[in-house]
Amino acid sequence: MKFDFEKFDYREEDVFSMPSTSLAFVGDALFSLFARTKVIDVFAKSGKFHKMATKIVKAESQAKMLDCLIDGLTEREQSVVRRAKNAHTTSKSKNAGLADYKKATAFEALLGYLYLTKNEKRLNEVLKTSFEVEL
Repeated sequence: MKFDFEKFDYREEDVFSMPSTSLAFVGDALFSLFARTKVIDVFAKSGKFHKMATKIVKAESQAKMLDCLIDGLTEREQSVVRRAKNAHTTSKSKNAGLADYKKATAFEALLGYLYLTKNEKRLNEVLKTSFEVEL
């Protein structure tokens, strides 16, 4: 599938100023798709696919991924992460602690930011590094 990025023509400053929940909303969907795509490389039944993907996308795993990425992020990326992590939230995860939940949201916001700014090269670098983290 090829996306027509012209339909999503946001200026970088517009994306940067979006609410972090909007960035995380997009990043969550994107990461879920990437995780599902990654697990289909393994021959398994659909129930096994779901368990494998769930292990990757859970808040605890995303928090670990962010911890491994944080030092290599640009100042702008760190700003996106910091803002998302510090955002007041009324949501809470039933399967994760608050610290992991906030880090996972920040990780998803980073992905959403990179996607919406059409920074495909950097998005691929971040995803590649993320999937190298031992869970």
